[in-house]
Amino acid sequence: MQREDIQKLGAQAARDGLTCWDCPYYRAAAMPGHTGESIAEWHNKVQAWEAGWHEACGAGKPLPEGRCRYESRALALLCN
Repeated sequence: MQREDIQKLGAQAARDGLTCWDCPYYRAAAMPGHTGESIAEWHNKVQAWEAGWHEACGAGKPLPEGRCRYESRALALLCN
């Protein structure tokens, strides 16, 4: 799925009243350990979904690709 498509899903989730924590990529079945994808690929999907969610919520400008508003230090070290 392309980044734009994932952003649209995040925006739709926000319009449906879901929280940022409802990101489908946070579910165990979508985590890299279950899907076999790299942490960086998974992280990019999370960022895209959150960017769409934040944009639809009016939480400011969408996040640029490769940036995360709430990035843990451990995740930043793994992905950068």
